[in-house]
Amino acid sequence: MIRFALTIATSIFFVVDVAAQISLDDYRREVLDYSQSLRIGQTNRDAAEAEVRRSAASMLPALGVDANFDVAFGDVGGERRWSWGIRPEIRQTLYGGGGARAGFKQAIAEYEVAVEDYDSRMLDVAFAADRAYWNLSRAEIYRRAIGDYLAIVGSLRAVVAERYEEGYISKSDLLQVESRMSDAEYQLSAAEQEYLVALHNFNSLRGADAHTEVRLRQTILDSLAMPMRCSEGELLASNPQYSSALSAIDVAHWEVRRVGASYLPNLSAGLFGLWQPSLPNVKGGGTMLDGGLFVKLSVPIYRFGERRHAVRSARSRYDGVVWQSSEVRDRIILNESNGWTNLQTSSSRVAATRRNLDLARENLDISTYSYREGMATILDVLQAQISWLQIYTNAITAQYDYAVAVAAYRYVTATMP
Repeated sequence: MIRFALTIATSIFFVVDVAAQISLDDYRREVLDYSQSLRIGQTNRDAAEAEVRRSAASMLPALGVDANFDVAFGDVGGERRWSWGIRPEIRQTLYGGGGARAGFKQAIAEYEVAVEDYDSRMLDVAFAADRAYWNLSRAEIYRRAIGDYLAIVGSLRAVVAERYEEGYISKSDLLQVESRMSDAEYQLSAAEQEYLVALHNFNSLRGADAHTEVRLRQTILDSLAMPMRCSEGELLASNPQYSSALSAIDVAHWEVRRVGASYLPNLSAGLFGLWQPSLPNVKGGGTMLDGGLFVKLSVPIYRFGERRHAVRSARSRYDGVVWQSSEVRDRIILNESNGWTNLQTSSSRVAATRRNLDLARENLDISTYSYREGMATILDVLQAQISWLQIYTNAITAQYDYAVAVAAYRYVTATMP
């Protein structure tokens, strides 16, 4: 009965413990939901969308009202001259050189840039979340490794102290082990600090209290599948930075059209009404209603080459944006190549360190046993311990580098989950 109760309690604890763990996908969603950068990107996207609507509205007829009141200082025939008027007007631009349409197209292109900037921010935030997750896993495993190292040195210390008390070894062996024990304790303190810093960064990204303890469902020791390599076409088609660069070209193109149109003739027409006092305007006089149709043509004649210089400036900016897009393309391709190389080399290092770790552990066991049997010196054991810790540290670093390399490749290829 007691064994059955313990089994049930253990099962319940296991379920609760697993439920309390946080997976990489869950953590990434929490970071994306909390991200201030994404909120900024969202406001930029909303502003660009509103600008598109404003630009579209600017091409529609405009209705306005002008009202005026004036009074003269002098009198005429004992009467002070005064007047007022109310003029409602509806106006429609018939031709403006294509400026309004160019402004509308430019606003659409700027909205596309804002959308792609938001997508880029999502990639940045997701990649930062992955790095923080794997960094916390690395710090936790490294802290545990230093704890194991401290336990190994402590076990050796007990053996050396016992043999020293029995008079089999000199005090120098004991002092060397004591020195190594002190160094291991120092490394454990440094590892604990590194873990806490990683934990603070982990919690900060998701908006939680910095000291909140977490349990990770995945670790850098888990097997991570290597992503498939993207072709150049797939790479550029999915990358929001390149799409943004292409949209920026559209923005600059329509800017050239808009600037040039502002110096072309402008033709508008409309209807107006007029309500004002009757003429001559005397005290007690009546009012009159009137209205009409108007057509207005504005033709620039000569402005000392201002239009030519303005268009040339806009075209120069357009050329600069085109070159920037080419630069972005080259950088994306280079980052993909570097990311793929880093992914392959880090994967190779993982396999190598796993083999070396097994050998180092076997060497440590043999050295420790030989020392107990009097067939090895304390220096042999201490060297084996250092070798084991170094190779263990290399294995942790290799696993961490591979996990980050996987996330980095998905980041540069814009294929993150």
